[in-house]
Amino acid sequence: MPYPRAHWWVLFVIGVILLGFWPSYWRPFTEVPWQFHAHGVAASIWVILVFTQSWTAHNKRLPVHRLSGRASLLLFPFLIAGLFAIIDFSGKNYVPGAVDVRSMFAAPFVIGLVVAVAAYVTVYFRALKYRRKVWIHSGYMLTTPIILFESPFGRVLNGFFPPLQIRGPDDFHLVMDAILTGMAIELAFIAAIWWRYREKATPFLVAGAFIIAQMVTMGTTKDVGWLKGVLLEINAMPSWLIVGAGFALGVATSWAGWIAGKRPVAKVSSGAQAATT
Repeated sequence: MPYPRAHWWVLFVIGVILLGFWPSYWRPFTEVPWQFHAHGVAASIWVILVFTQSWTAHNKRLPVHRLSGRASLLLFPFLIAGLFAIIDFSGKNYVPGAVDVRSMFAAPFVIGLVVAVAAYVTVYFRALKYRRKVWIHSGYMLTTPIILFESPFGRVLNGFFPPLQIRGPDDFHLVMDAILTGMAIELAFIAAIWWRYREKATPFLVAGAFIIAQMVTMGTTKDVGWLKGVLLEINAMPSWLIVGAGFALGVATSWAGWIAGKRPVAKVSSGAQAATT
């Protein structure tokens, strides 16, 4: 099986998620907005599912591997809906001119989330389409924890790494620096995988292209006027419509990917038909 130690790397991502989001999500779990739960629970279960898929494949627990794969079809709509819930939260809590982190970086956060949604839809669709080709399928599934890594890792840097540590409002600009640093580490990791496996690691190059798009857009859209207008539009939209659109996109992706990966129906030649009649 490809990537024999991948599940340990996914376990490392789970540890970063727990540490990075401990102050803002896990510790005040009962007090955070519902949008945080919509995203946090779905994304956490998704990473655990990817760990399960990798571990069961390498430990010859194929029935459990297949069961978790089918479960991903049901979970993926919730994963995308959770990302849309954070888009909704960003719009609902955006205050023009405010100096809090959520308002200062609302525009790049939203554009980064949109790119992340596009990345997840692309890699999961392709994971399903090529589920009978083990290198391609496993590669695309394993890119999903990489795509989300920058968010919790950036918080770890802001909390514990002195050059990027946030001690007060004067350090808020370091939020984006930490996120971009996390993305740079993601790209370095992808480069290492490609260097070792070359053409077999094409799924990671696809994810890398989306990460580069995130770096460029998030690093340059903090003061883009039309994006601030989009945030005000999101503020005026009902939350159920935004999250429902994300859920529908996830359902469509699961369905389309499953259909695309079905075995082609073998055509019976006219001669064979005549021989059976």
